[in-house]
Amino acid sequence: MVKIWRNRVWAGTQVLASCPAKYRGGVIAMMQDDLEGGAHSEADLKKLVEGGTVTAAEYEEITGGPYEG
Repeated sequence: MVKIWRNRVWAGTQVLASCPAKYRGGVIAMMQDDLEGGAHSEADLKKLVEGGTVTAAEYEEITGGPYEG
């Protein structure tokens, strides 16, 4: 389920805030791995913030850095 939620968030079909608490930590970790491994970029993540799928605070949690839109 963690992978499914991660995919939904990256696709923009689910907001991260709607992710069940029991999966959230795993989703965040997988998204961090995606960024580190090059599967997705911070620009991709910024697009999710702009689209309302991820909040600025969630962006900062995932990247460890400030959101600068």
